[in-house]
Amino acid sequence: MAEIAVKFSVETLSYLLVEEIELLGRAEPEVRDVKRELESIRAFLKDADARAAAEEEGESSEGELIWAKQVRAEAFRIEDVIDEFSFAVAKFNHGSGPLAVVRKVNRFLREQKLRRRIVKEIQDIKSSLAQIKRRAESYQQLRPMGQGSSSETTYGQHDSRVGSRFIKDNHVVGFDSRRKTLIDLLVKGTLERSVIAVVGEGGLGKTTLAGRVYHHHTVENHFEDNQVWITVGKESSKINLLRSIILKFSCPTTRKIKEMEEDDLIRTLRKHLENKRYMVMFDDVWPISFWQYVEQALPDDNTGSRIMITTRDMRITTGIRVLTIHQLEPLPLPKAMELLCRETFRGDGRCPPRLEKLSESIVEKFARLPLAIVAVGGILSTKEKTEYEWKKFLDGLGSKLGSDPFLNIRCTKILSYSYYDLPIRLKFCLLYFGLFPYNYSISCGRLMRLWIPEGFVQYVDNQTLEEVAEDYLIELIDRNLVQVVDRDISGRIRSCKVHALMYEIILQKSKGLDFCQVLREEHSSLHSSTTRRISINGSADGVTETIKGSKIRAVLLFDSLPNGYLTTFVRDFKLLKALDFKNSFVNNLPEAVGNLFHLHYLNLRCTTVKKLPKSIGKLVNLETLDLKLSGVEELPTEIKHLKKLRYLRASYAQLLTVDVIRYEGVTIQKGFGSLRDLRKLYFVQADTQVLQELKMLVKLRKLGITLTNGSGKNLSDLIENMENLESLIVDSASREEIIDIECMSSPPRYLQRLCLKGTMEKMPIWIHELEGLNRIDLDLSGLSEDPISILHSLPNLLELRLKDTYHYDHLQFKDGWFQKLQQLSLFNFGGLEVVTIDKGAMPDLRHLEIGPDPLLKITGLEHLEKLEGSISSRDFRSTVKEYYLEKVVIKLHFDCANEGRTLSETIVHSINGVMRAALLGGDGNILEVVGYRLDATKLLKRIRKKHGFAEIVSFGMVSGKEC
Repeated sequence: MAEIAVKFSVETLSYLLVEEIELLGRAEPEVRDVKRELESIRAFLKDADARAAAEEEGESSEGELIWAKQVRAEAFRIEDVIDEFSFAVAKFNHGSGPLAVVRKVNRFLREQKLRRRIVKEIQDIKSSLAQIKRRAESYQQLRPMGQGSSSETTYGQHDSRVGSRFIKDNHVVGFDSRRKTLIDLLVKGTLERSVIAVVGEGGLGKTTLAGRVYHHHTVENHFEDNQVWITVGKESSKINLLRSIILKFSCPTTRKIKEMEEDDLIRTLRKHLENKRYMVMFDDVWPISFWQYVEQALPDDNTGSRIMITTRDMRITTGIRVLTIHQLEPLPLPKAMELLCRETFRGDGRCPPRLEKLSESIVEKFARLPLAIVAVGGILSTKEKTEYEWKKFLDGLGSKLGSDPFLNIRCTKILSYSYYDLPIRLKFCLLYFGLFPYNYSISCGRLMRLWIPEGFVQYVDNQTLEEVAEDYLIELIDRNLVQVVDRDISGRIRSCKVHALMYEIILQKSKGLDFCQVLREEHSSLHSSTTRRISINGSADGVTETIKGSKIRAVLLFDSLPNGYLTTFVRDFKLLKALDFKNSFVNNLPEAVGNLFHLHYLNLRCTTVKKLPKSIGKLVNLETLDLKLSGVEELPTEIKHLKKLRYLRASYAQLLTVDVIRYEGVTIQKGFGSLRDLRKLYFVQADTQVLQELKMLVKLRKLGITLTNGSGKNLSDLIENMENLESLIVDSASREEIIDIECMSSPPRYLQRLCLKGTMEKMPIWIHELEGLNRIDLDLSGLSEDPISILHSLPNLLELRLKDTYHYDHLQFKDGWFQKLQQLSLFNFGGLEVVTIDKGAMPDLRHLEIGPDPLLKITGLEHLEKLEGSISSRDFRSTVKEYYLEKVVIKLHFDCANEGRTLSETIVHSINGVMRAALLGGDGNILEVVGYRLDATKLLKRIRKKHGFAEIVSFGMVSGKEC
């Protein structure tokens, strides 16, 4: 990992030589020498992570590890020198006026002093690097400088895969149904050559499952003698892989395989397999180009041939035409417990009740990974079966992963292979998860905005940094290193996390690399003075004393700071790049924050900070300022100086009544139009003057405003000017504000989300042109036409939320309308009495919310075959329960009347909110269920599960007095 630090140092030196060459003066040649020396050393650090892998295998010498650590320390030192140099330059005064000459002389003297200091520091670093280089060569700890990394260097290889194919049945649980599914895919179905990919993270048992499928008699009989198993691994080249397949199939050849070229190998394989039904099992596939390696060599003669692969990386499957992906997940908790008990309690396999909770905590800590559970079960089987011993084991898991040989082989190593396979920048991105608390669900936007100021995200042509960062995150997810917690309606990832075992491994590696440290009450001192990032998760008492003299670049706070601590932070740690105080108890931002020249990221979301100091304008490198739901109601004029700002989000909560909260946009001052690099701006009060300045921010992709003082009449000009806009949220300070966006010749063609709240006379016709619109939220008064009739043809609309926007008594969704809609919400439609859903309308609808409209009747719900979310009346007053109840009418089929009576009695007694369930109709095949806050979809699913056929006939309200 030393290569990462060196790589960033080289890049920083390059920037310094370009940007500050005039100021460097005679320091410039020294800087160039250090840059060349580092570039030379980088050639040896190409395989630094391979050395780390070798260390885990016990093959790396102590000298190599010391050497890498020394190089990393010098790289950190270079970063510190450059950042301190930039900080000093920023303080130079370039003023004018009567004292300009005096200032110029003073600046010259300070520059000379700075140059001398820089020269001395860099000469010292250069000398240190030379000594490290000589020491390594003299002791032959490394190859002589200049040879670069060897092509023979390989990652540490583990040999547990072979054993995994033949693992005993008593070590396997939860695979029976999966095995049957995979066997069916192999021996049944299409005659086309098809691929089955078993995808999942390390330790899930992919090889074990594949082995149980491959060696099953049904599969062996189906493919007869044309069945081979190939373990691919990380280092396989195309030509070696082809040679392996030929050897496994025992293909006849006219000359030695080693002498054959690629084309000859492909022809040999194709000829041997021609018109045969074959199966190839490719286990542990790593190369992204794998399918390009083998596609042409394995013929498709419509004989029912199958190719099966196991991989950790979803990207391997890209480009495969006939493909079935079987995503392997961790074991369900009951199955994980069953496996742990088998391994731990070898006699009857039963867990004593006193150890059940601890056992559950242990399997969760090991992420319910089968191989990890087998390993920990073996260890626990040797320990006393007492709560004390098991809690001791659980609490010490972090250290045991590194020190216990058995856990290291079966857990740490297996998961670490995926880490070592990552590109340099993605390693840092993954390690950043260690700054968040255990099992913490992290907002993806927050995470990516932290990556960017750290320099982890590279510039890519025709992409924003945010888009590149999102690609990084998706790759980590595709590699099964990061788990998705939540997605939005379009499938975009909203939040993510790493599982418990990966989290412990990240903490281990972060500590060894001085990447970051989590400070808790029981562990509140730094393990190294070169630690770059800290996370305070618990009491912060004494923290500032323990980190004095360190070169901290990022601070994340998940608790409270004692009075005065924040002032100490901003005074003592001038090289800070990121401060994240989201949801922490911070109530003020000191004036000294303006001294943080290198600060790129400041997050005060959900804090009680009420005012930003005027010095905020001195943060000329600030890129992210998050004030959402803070106490800040007005942004200072000095905001206009933050020319690098890309993300500005601000809002505050205003209590209107005892139980009604309104979220308000903040006031922004004249001159903010200079923030030309802004990509996201949420939410600001927008009068006519603000709208005029907003026109200057042409790079905006997301905009949220609150219209004031009749400014809505100028909205069209603004929107038309923003061709990159993807999300637009327009609120109104009052219902008197008219939103006038009807006339627009060229609306933003990339718009995906539109939210409008206020008064509008007509829906804009141009909405039809926005084929990318997938989310619409309307809360509009004054409409003279039916908005549904205008919106129904949008081809990619996924979510539609309407509030107080429909003013007719009957709403009909016709056949063919809203073909991709997945979520529909209808609120506060006071005059609406009937909603009719025709067959063929909204065929993909999953979630439906309606209310509060006590007398509303809905028909046609049976046509919504994919409906899975709740159908509910929302926000009822407390009196509604006394007078109105929900009624669901369901059509059923019973073989006998007793079955119907039993069902109605079961529903009354087992489902919350049901007050009455009765059979109607001549054949007793209509069930009427009445109750309060019924979930009709859940009710329908339960009936279908127990009784088969069932469909909703209608859903509506009935007076409570009738019951």
